[in-house]
Amino acid sequence: MRTFDDLIKPSVRRLQAYTLTPHRVPIKLNQNENPFGIPPAIVAETLRRVAGRDWARYPDFVPTELQTALARFAGWQADGVVVGNGSNEIIQALLTILVAPGTPVVLSEPTFTVYRLMVEVLGGTVVNVPPRADFSYDIPAMLEAAHRTRAVAVILCSPNNPTGVTVDEPALRAFLTDFDGFVVVDEAYHEFCQQNFVPLLSDFPRLVVLRTFSKAMAMAGLRIGYGLMAPELATELGKAKLPYNVNFFSLAAAQVAVEMYADELRPLVERIIHERARVSAAMASFDRFRLLPSQANFHLLHTPHIPPRHLFEALLAWGVLIRDVSRYPLLGEYVRFNIGTPEENDALLAALQAIHPEAAA
Repeated sequence: MRTFDDLIKPSVRRLQAYTLTPHRVPIKLNQNENPFGIPPAIVAETLRRVAGRDWARYPDFVPTELQTALARFAGWQADGVVVGNGSNEIIQALLTILVAPGTPVVLSEPTFTVYRLMVEVLGGTVVNVPPRADFSYDIPAMLEAAHRTRAVAVILCSPNNPTGVTVDEPALRAFLTDFDGFVVVDEAYHEFCQQNFVPLLSDFPRLVVLRTFSKAMAMAGLRIGYGLMAPELATELGKAKLPYNVNFFSLAAAQVAVEMYADELRPLVERIIHERARVSAAMASFDRFRLLPSQANFHLLHTPHIPPRHLFEALLAWGVLIRDVSRYPLLGEYVRFNIGTPEENDALLAALQAIHPEAAA
């Protein structure tokens, strides 16, 4: 009788699944969500549009109306837009069509851990190029590694999760010019830094830009994202994407969010950016912690005097949930928290000010 070890790929059996322990607390700052939630006007219009839908019927096989809206919103062409069940699905589908056993993919860790997980599930090889001391991308080293290993793709998260750093456009343009594989830029947090690499798509057909509705768009619970790419690549990627992958409610909500972004969502993004600056200024005087600069809606916090897990537990006792990222490469003394509402941020600041090393231990 064959066992699981006989049947399941060894490359999968040795991996640890991406997971997150749920905690029910008053202040939740661990998943980089929009703390203000979806505006009531978007909720009302979404409910109006889906009220007459027959739940027994599938959504559109190809969500052409949303693709057209996203193309107009992002400044690209509709046949180069792929809609997914979160941007994670676009990453998974892309890697599925690119990665075979042994295929190299270049990353710079610490970064979003799902990239490595997906590459290794497919049997590919992760080529990790550590960042510089300030966590900025070492683009020359990444380009050298991509050439040396004949990598099929390089994945850059900008702003990067969990460090908050960005890749600058001249460096990315140089990379795209010199590298003959795919360059995937995950722009999950681009709204918080005004960075936009979509204009480069016209000149570089091997560039892929990923975006999500989970962060600035306040729709994490609806699981919807999209990729912008060359139409030829979008056609190939469609072969690895499940049919009817996004439900009609999420499709409708995304359509409304795009239409109402300027009036309803952009002001919330501005409030988060303002709060990010305020929190950073307030923490400048803290002597037990060092807040790293961030272009996203979260901060990486260096906590050399208190073990990250102890700080996590101490804040949890205050009703504040953050993310312990100390198991990430190079982040043994770090935690991460996202920017919340002004009241939530004040509670976090008060708790950090009150927690002493001996109390947290």
